[in-house]
Amino acid sequence: MIEYKFKPTPEQSEWQCYLFGNRPDSLGIVYRPRKGKVPNLFVRWMMRIFFDCLWVKDKKGEPQ
Repeated sequence: MIEYKFKPTPEQSEWQCYLFGNRPDSLGIVYRPRKGKVPNLFVRWMMRIFFDCLWVKDKKGEPQ
């Protein structure tokens, strides 16, 4: 008998990356890595310079 088990979906981080010139409030590619797999500040900065990728951290718990 074959048994299938589903893995739970990994928890996503609070960071989002708007790729290749995309910005919030527009249509385009958005990448959200798993929790604990977010690139460090230097890598995010280099992605901004070379590929125009914008990293944004969610504002959870802050008043709007």
